[in-house]
Amino acid sequence: MKLRTRITLSVSLCFGVIVGGLALEGQLQEWSAEHRYRETLLTGYRNTWNGVTGSELQRLAAAIPLLTRNDDAVRALAHRDPDGYANSLKDLLLVLRDGPIPAAFEVTTLDGRLFFSTVLHGPAADYPTLHPDRDPATPQILSIDLIDAVLRAGQPLTGLLMQTNGRYGLTVAFPLLDRSGPVAVGALYFNANQLLPAFAASVGAPAFLLHINGSPVAGADPGPWQPLDPAYKLVDHTGLRTDVQGKQVLTLAWLALPDLFNREVAILLTVEDITTQYWREAVIRFLYQGGVLVALALFLGGLYWYLRRAFRPLNQVVDVLNALTRGETRLPTIVIGPTRDDEIGRLANTADQFRQAQVARTQLLVIRKELNIATRIQRSLQPINFPDRPELAVCAELHPFSEVGGDFYDFFDLPDGQLGLVIADVSDKGIAAALFMAFARTVIHTIAQLIPEPGDCLERANHLLSHDNAASMFVTVFYGVLNPANGEFRYVNAGHNPPYHITAAGQVTALARTGGMALGVIEDIVFPERKLVLAPGERLLFYTDGVTEAINEASEEFTTHRLEKTLAVAPTGPCELIAAVVTAVQRFAGAAPPADDLTLLALLYRGAGEAEH
Repeated sequence: MKLRTRITLSVSLCFGVIVGGLALEGQLQEWSAEHRYRETLLTGYRNTWNGVTGSELQRLAAAIPLLTRNDDAVRALAHRDPDGYANSLKDLLLVLRDGPIPAAFEVTTLDGRLFFSTVLHGPAADYPTLHPDRDPATPQILSIDLIDAVLRAGQPLTGLLMQTNGRYGLTVAFPLLDRSGPVAVGALYFNANQLLPAFAASVGAPAFLLHINGSPVAGADPGPWQPLDPAYKLVDHTGLRTDVQGKQVLTLAWLALPDLFNREVAILLTVEDITTQYWREAVIRFLYQGGVLVALALFLGGLYWYLRRAFRPLNQVVDVLNALTRGETRLPTIVIGPTRDDEIGRLANTADQFRQAQVARTQLLVIRKELNIATRIQRSLQPINFPDRPELAVCAELHPFSEVGGDFYDFFDLPDGQLGLVIADVSDKGIAAALFMAFARTVIHTIAQLIPEPGDCLERANHLLSHDNAASMFVTVFYGVLNPANGEFRYVNAGHNPPYHITAAGQVTALARTGGMALGVIEDIVFPERKLVLAPGERLLFYTDGVTEAINEASEEFTTHRLEKTLAVAPTGPCELIAAVVTAVQRFAGAAPPADDLTLLALLYRGAGEAEH
């Protein structure tokens, strides 16, 4: 792909990301605004409904004292005289009938039998009829549950009430008392559908009353929700939604209405036709988005045309570079001078520099090949067959920092049946350190076969490594000899990190230092020895400073403290033990690159008794 094409695509991608980000931000803001609008609208609708119903309920509640303080009505109730009761309340009943919203009145005894109702005993027959298909001699408002609720409350209950015929009304139910206490329960009631015009006028949208399942209330206007898709459902009892039905766009807002028992029994729905406003906003949005896309296309087209003209002179230099990559000696003619002080001239000079870089690259490949050979040789020096005997098991891992490193480990059988274990760290890095490492390993391995004592062995090895050490390199070494028969472990520490002794119970302790100096510094020095007796099930972990000095992304070191915590819970097997440490170090370092070789050697002593079994 040509450079000008890549630049154009990169700019297009950047513009796409920016436009996408702005669109996402706008969409999030729009969603937030819609949420706030929904909450505000529904809260306003609920407050409006409560205000409309509250004023009517207060009007009904104001009639209660006129009922309870009428002595004639109280006497008629005591004598169970419904006609006398009606005559004593004649004026009040006419007010209820002829009010802005006609209201029905009903009284039942405490056992639920009808005593008085405006349907049977009112001054005229034009009161609201609640149940046309029901026996008028039975209670139509006051159910046994409502009577019990009023008696328990001891005061009037107001709110929405659902009748068995599917209609809803606003009810004020209250106890009727004499000197001995409650003797009956009364209820004032009017149809809730009669409040919908006032509510619709307040909110500026047609309003309808639905059952809680979404079906229309009997006797109410079917409303414009019926032409909607039959699969349409009010998923929640309260919500706001915009639906596109063909060419018509409707906004529906609905609220769940509780009854006087605080149960959600009805839904108040408003349906508003916003078709004109919706499509006008859709056209404006389309024109805006289309304008942005057209402007972006014109900008990118102009950018591509400009880059095509600007990069045309560079094609000559590109042809020269292509010829160089093919190894050709006859290069295309560049119609510019090599001293031209602009981009083209600088690229011409780059062509010559590229030829020189080809030579350097060839040399680098040779060096890399030699490094690969050195890496294979170094790895071949490390033992890979780990002993797993009845009395002991050994495992080791080496993770070099670069192609070749200065760490090494070794373990070998000694002529007297004992096992030698070595871990070391050369002071430098790279090929020089690898060569010094190979020399040091060979020296220690060879002398150990001749001199059984660890201190004497390192003393002789130090003499050889210090003699004619023109590179002034040195190596820290820990060398120990294990007697598998009795678990005795004699060791010498020549300036190395002290290994850890891990008991079968998980107690972790660093081995005591012996005070030895690194090999290769001074020729004639003595290396004191120490001794440790291992019990069956105990382990030793040898390591280099690449473990404890591993750095994480916050430039913090792994430290011996974290190593000790890892060892305390590590598995028993030597290979599993090393794997646990390596995993802990890598997890701690994260994405931070290693700064040194990572080398570990682990020993599990099972005991001489295991060999006999």
